[in-house]
Amino acid sequence: MKNIFSNSYLKTMIRLIKIDFRKYFYSRSFWILTSLYLLLIVLVFAGSQGFMNKITENAGKNSPISIPSFSLYSFPYVWHNLAFLAGFFKIFPALIVVIFVTNEFSYKTIRQNVMSGMSRNEFLLSKVLFVFIFSLISTVVLFFSALILGWTHTNPITASLVYDKMVFVPAYFLELFTFSMLAMMIAFLVKKQGLSIGMLALYYYVIEPLVAYKLPDEISQYLPVKAMGHLIDIPNSSLMKLFGVNFRDYVSAQDVLLCLFYSFVFIGVVYFFLKHSDI
Repeated sequence: MKNIFSNSYLKTMIRLIKIDFRKYFYSRSFWILTSLYLLLIVLVFAGSQGFMNKITENAGKNSPISIPSFSLYSFPYVWHNLAFLAGFFKIFPALIVVIFVTNEFSYKTIRQNVMSGMSRNEFLLSKVLFVFIFSLISTVVLFFSALILGWTHTNPITASLVYDKMVFVPAYFLELFTFSMLAMMIAFLVKKQGLSIGMLALYYYVIEPLVAYKLPDEISQYLPVKAMGHLIDIPNSSLMKLFGVNFRDYVSAQDVLLCLFYSFVFIGVVYFFLKHSDI
């Protein structure tokens, strides 16, 4: 009975993925936005070392002390460094999620899907799968970028160096997935594309930072975007150590649980909305 249920559930997931894939496959804007986003993060990864070298070189000219150079790409630090950098660009996949969720309402495809026999729960699952797969693709790009850059900038290479700190890769996936779930929730609640993008940007850049500023640190650390940002702390480097600054170089279980909790909350809100709203 358990195997039958599992096979049935797997078939449902594959069917929903195929339905959504057909929507995006013929969407030129989806491929353009996705390609631009992935190209952007690859270019940022590839150009970060040169940018950092210029900063340290210029700072060293006016500094009474010697500014040490360091490699962003050497194992095992490359996993942490690139995952931290990629986190700055999570707003872009979130915007893609907003655009294509609100399109379901604008073009009334959500109504067509439900009238064609898809349940509201299945529709929600299809969107969660879309966010999951998109986050996974971004994470795969991060993984191979870090692997290639680390391989070409580390000498000698050992297995322990390669695998050490690789935990930041799944941490990045969780950060991106959770933030995209927040974007998806806003898109479902607001329905309008421009207004949803505005609400997401307003919350991300204004509302939560203001709330966090007013609250004590012991409380503000539990806010959604704060919790996501805490997953991957600022990487340590020889430059940071020079000034006696030391950041967390591991992923906290508390932050992982918080992000998982918020992911379920966002999905739960959308579930409640779909159950009780007229689509």
